[in-house]
Amino acid sequence: MSDKVMINNKLCDAVEEAIRTLRTNIQFCNTDKAVKTICLTSCVPNEGKSSTSINLAVSMAGDGKRVLHVDADMRKPGIYKEIMSRYSVGLTNYLSGMVELEDAIRATNIDNLDVIVCGPKPPNPAELLGTERFSQMLAVLKEKYDYVIIDTPPLGSMIDAAIVASQTDGTIMLIEYNTVDYKKAVMVKEQLEKANARILGVVINKIPRREYKQYYYYDYDYY
Repeated sequence: MSDKVMINNKLCDAVEEAIRTLRTNIQFCNTDKAVKTICLTSCVPNEGKSSTSINLAVSMAGDGKRVLHVDADMRKPGIYKEIMSRYSVGLTNYLSGMVELEDAIRATNIDNLDVIVCGPKPPNPAELLGTERFSQMLAVLKEKYDYVIIDTPPLGSMIDAAIVASQTDGTIMLIEYNTVDYKKAVMVKEQLEKANARILGVVINKIPRREYKQYYYYDYDYY
């Protein structure tokens, strides 16, 4: 795990507080069944799912937990797009049997946080995620890390997230405020339920400043 991946984790105070609240709520979910592997998905693209997932991972690492963030959005990897040319070996290489798991894991500039970038875009993302190799990977990572945060494609567009959700300890849906209609959200929820996913909750994202006080006592743009 030489050559650290640089992550910019500068957030405004209010957004950082919202992420801490999300982190705490997830920790409370551990009362009846351990939640170590967490899938994040959304209904449609551009709802802020990827940035939420990495910020959650950074927050957990800052709390002293050993954390791994996995970019499993093989359709449109975005969060590590700018560094993919440098860190070309990732999840798809491992799932294809081209490298060992330790070769795909990269350290970051954040203490306690490692990442697995997506790797080269494959022709068969859903098939790779449904392999025994993916299940074995999760089992190994659960022993190595306190939390494994997995970013997946929007479930309203692709089935990949349901495949991942069926194998993780919990799933978080992210919905952009006033963008996704009720029927679409219910459809995504039902898809997760059909996959026997444990839905931990829903994050409402991008609430406008003028509306936010209805949801919480902070007043800001992002959450």
